[in-house]
Amino acid sequence: MPPRVTVLMPVYNAAPHLLEAVNSILGGTFDDLELLAIDDGSTDESEKILRSVVDSRLRVLRNPRNVGVIATLNTGLDLAEGHYIARMDADDVSMPDRLARQVAFMDGNAQIGLSGTRAKTFGAGPKKRIRTPLSAAEIDVQLFAFNPVCHPTVILRRKLFAEHALRYSADAPHAEDLDLWMRAAAHFKLSNLPVLGLRYRVHARQVTNRFAREQHDTLEKLRRRQLLLLAPDASEADIALHLKAVDVSAPLTHQELGAIEEWLTRLKDLNSRSSRYDATAFHSFLVQRWLNASHRCIPRSTNVWRIWRRSEFANIGVTTSLWLLAKAVLQH
Repeated sequence: MPPRVTVLMPVYNAAPHLLEAVNSILGGTFDDLELLAIDDGSTDESEKILRSVVDSRLRVLRNPRNVGVIATLNTGLDLAEGHYIARMDADDVSMPDRLARQVAFMDGNAQIGLSGTRAKTFGAGPKKRIRTPLSAAEIDVQLFAFNPVCHPTVILRRKLFAEHALRYSADAPHAEDLDLWMRAAAHFKLSNLPVLGLRYRVHARQVTNRFAREQHDTLEKLRRRQLLLLAPDASEADIALHLKAVDVSAPLTHQELGAIEEWLTRLKDLNSRSSRYDATAFHSFLVQRWLNASHRCIPRSTNVWRIWRRSEFANIGVTTSLWLLAKAVLQH
């Protein structure tokens, strides 16, 4: 009898934290599982640590050479035996009831092909909670430009992913999860549970720190692709402006802020005509992009607040308006 869940864990030089990660899965409240740990040619003690664990639910494989996380994950998708496949990283800590909650949710919601949970960080840097959107409509809209599903918290229906030939792509290095969610959303609904499922370890060797430039380039490629699905006639100038509009950190001039407002209005009209995204969720997305763009406008002044406030995308009724005004006045 195959297990209900295969927990897929790629491993590469993860010795310092590996045993804690393994024990957090094997020691959880849900036990109808196999933990498929694939060592990707580690040069440290990772394989030895895995082989030392005495538990029939742990299946250890080793790549003959280092092939990278994308190929390793696809090997895991091919070899998994569970009805569901759950993800886990070799340096994180799964909460004890995570899998039990996720299996119960997936069993009760047959229309959902993939779901995640919320997480909180620990380790280096300030601690924070990773709060993900919950509904399929919100997630679909966020996938227009962002990753609304925390990869190591995911559980998915193995049969659905096989039916639609959904695998991690080598063309999306360091954002392979976002690329997969974007493609999966074309076939079925995604969701998140409003529960804490994972403690996410932050350290210097993570992809976001080691491959920031490459990850940024992939993200821009994916954002371009998503835009062209909504606006197939977008010009290169349109695409460049869009990439500025959805960048959460790049500074903007007053002139660019005005152009972004016009672009957001165009996006709203395009979606109204195509009904590609839920109208309410998409409008909320545009409201957040407008607020973020206003925060990035340099130099800050009361004029920025006036520009922001008179837009149809200004959420006038919230304290954000006063906050933005205060920032403008203090830095004027």
